[in-house]
Amino acid sequence: MTSPFAVSSSSPTTIGMSLAELGRARATVFDEHMGALVVLRHKDVSAALRDTGRFGTGFYAASPAVESMMIAHDGAEHSRQRRVHNRFFSPGASARYAARIAPIAERTFGALAGRDRADLVDDAFARYPMEVFLDLLGIPDELGDQGREWVRAIVTWLGSPMDEQLAAAGRTAFTDLSAYAGTLIEAEVANPGDNLLGEIIRAHLTEGGFTVDACTVAVVSLLLGGLETTIQMLSATVSSLLLNPSALDRVRTDRDRRDDALDESFRWANPSAGLYRLVNADTTVAGVPVSAGSMIYLCIAAAHYDRDAYPDPEVFRLDRNPSHLGFGLGPHCCVGAPLARIEVRAALDALLDRFPRLRLDPSQPLAFRYGARGFVQHGTESLPVLLT
Repeated sequence: MTSPFAVSSSSPTTIGMSLAELGRARATVFDEHMGALVVLRHKDVSAALRDTGRFGTGFYAASPAVESMMIAHDGAEHSRQRRVHNRFFSPGASARYAARIAPIAERTFGALAGRDRADLVDDAFARYPMEVFLDLLGIPDELGDQGREWVRAIVTWLGSPMDEQLAAAGRTAFTDLSAYAGTLIEAEVANPGDNLLGEIIRAHLTEGGFTVDACTVAVVSLLLGGLETTIQMLSATVSSLLLNPSALDRVRTDRDRRDDALDESFRWANPSAGLYRLVNADTTVAGVPVSAGSMIYLCIAAAHYDRDAYPDPEVFRLDRNPSHLGFGLGPHCCVGAPLARIEVRAALDALLDRFPRLRLDPSQPLAFRYGARGFVQHGTESLPVLLT
């Protein structure tokens, strides 16, 4: 049987529906494409995400690009780094970021004005998250293309660590990006400002253990975790709304439903299809023995279509409860989720205000697949729309 992870579809629901169908027959399945035991049911996926004692993220420490980052640690070191990150994503700091991001979204999507059609991925989504980081971190605009190239090389390397050609390019990009970020931090320490970079420095000073290297790790981890993931999150949210016109109309008239749209799109379209975890000790998963040192894949896409957790999972609803697992769960729940929400809210406002007749281009069918844009995500590489 062809792996659901290898299938391209015109609907973002196909991967979740196919994997959940497997899950109704059995709780786990070994998938050659993933190279791991795939955990399929919502109760098992959510329990494993919370259980960092048995299922950890220490395998990330094998890569020099992320060995010092929060994702590579569990326990006390993870908690320490998370306290630092929570400070620069506090409600007060997030409110300041929102005020800066709104005009960036207006400028990015406003540049499409006067056109009849566009590919939202290539023409806007692929640039928007980097523009946000450039502004929030106080980085000169000219870094935009170079920064995207660095991040793309590093993330591609992390996705295929055994490919020496990709690894060489990724290591070079990591060295260059880290050096650039360190220079920015040194300048910020000498002349602190009211921006994200300043918040990162102040958070490390407050929690103790400030070094330029520690702040550099925080900056690089934000860039690695917040560019391609945000592109697919934007694609999932906007495509889900365009594929569900009644929900789009509700969000258009009631902008307080933007977060509901993001949450249901994360479930319905599954940009985060799943997460790997390292088995720390011999144990069982859904009754299946797994050995210490082996890898499992917690299949969020299947969990999102588990009928025991989500009645009528194929239906897009703005009032879902429980919500999605796309930001993770438990200690490793995405620390950058507040910033991601701000970016999506601003993007939706800019798009819906500027283009009240925004709709899919019927002449160019959508295509969703796992591995979109060369990364371990589920999504689309283009989102063709009509603007007028």
